[in-house]
Amino acid sequence: MAQIPFCSLRLGVNPALGVLDLVIDPIGNGRGRMAIDRTPATPLLIALGTDRRADADDVLPEMMTAPAGARPGLFAYRGWAGDICLPAEQRYGWKGWLLARAGNTEATRVAAADYAAQAVSPIAEYHGVEIDTSASWYDRARGILQITVSAAAVRVAQRVTAL
Repeated sequence: MAQIPFCSLRLGVNPALGVLDLVIDPIGNGRGRMAIDRTPATPLLIALGTDRRADADDVLPEMMTAPAGARPGLFAYRGWAGDICLPAEQRYGWKGWLLARAGNTEATRVAAADYAAQAVSPIAEYHGVEIDTSASWYDRARGILQITVSAAAVRVAQRVTAL
């Protein structure tokens, strides 16, 4: 399989806010240029930081205690608006948000690992690289999972609260 090189605007985690932010390389005199990322870091950050739209048969966190037969609201399936531009059955991001009230069970950990693998599989296929995914309990008593994806010596981690 041919390997397509990575090239995207670099995103980094803003530690003060805990959010992704565009990285600017300083060039002097208070000016800067947008940084270019030639590693899988930015695509992996986007994959784990973007909500994938839930499928019709997914159990939505806010619907777990709803009366039988209740229909979810308009925005309950969340997801990325750009999904409407993708081919049928293709979605962007990951479904980790569905685990918000799943509990600290082994089934939750397995689901988190599966959601991570689904999120990064389009990146692996397009770029022709292998991406490893894992999910482990960071703090099981508090229901916090750590999701880790790694490719080409780059490792990205995301924590999810499942209680």
